[in-house]
Amino acid sequence: MNNLNFNNTQPEKKKKKKGAHFYTAVTVCILAFGVAGYTTYDSIKRFAGPDEDALVSKTQQKYRVQTAIEPSDEETTSSSYSAVMNSFDSRKSSESCAQETVATAEAATIIYPTSNEIIKGYSGDTPVFSKTLGDWRVHNGIDLTAEQGSKIKAITNGKVADIVNDELFGTTMVIEHDGGFTAFYSGLGETTLVNVGDTVESGQEIASINDIPCEAADGYHLHLSIKKDDQFIDPVKILG
Repeated sequence: MNNLNFNNTQPEKKKKKKGAHFYTAVTVCILAFGVAGYTTYDSIKRFAGPDEDALVSKTQQKYRVQTAIEPSDEETTSSSYSAVMNSFDSRKSSESCAQETVATAEAATIIYPTSNEIIKGYSGDTPVFSKTLGDWRVHNGIDLTAEQGSKIKAITNGKVADIVNDELFGTTMVIEHDGGFTAFYSGLGETTLVNVGDTVESGQEIASINDIPCEAADGYHLHLSIKKDDQFIDPVKILG
């Protein structure tokens, strides 16, 4: 009986041993596959990783170099705008300086024809009393003091348009001056130093003082009237 039992259990032990070997082999295969997979992944990462990092690094370096050498669009626009504005300001300053120079030169050419002492001013539309005529009338010019026979000068460059002998204002010289205005020099002597059609320069002597019939009571003086745009204006606006 004992021999029989022994013989019956022996195959079962062999069967158990075979099953254990099978599972061990499967486990080893799985581990081997995992190790192989990890090794492959690590190799791929090492192979691709450095190149990608290098590409990013090179791109960043290129951008930094380009930014350092070439300004951005905004910086370029701002720089150009500033240059234009600076150029514009410089040109404007030069033009203003030139205009001021011209204005100064023009102002320098305007002089008083005799003394700058005014004994009777421009009245415009307001009548003033005339001691000589004993009535009220407008005074369309200014009276400047002057000695009989003293020389009268052209207030600026111009051309002699006419010389007339007026019953009220005596010998009167009409000069069309540069600047678009016409001056009437009254109270001159009959003999003048320039003739009709002559050009005159600022400060040039043109005649001498004599009397003014309608203003004889005011003594010897030059009566100066100025027209601009066909209207009498205050000569002081021109003389300054």
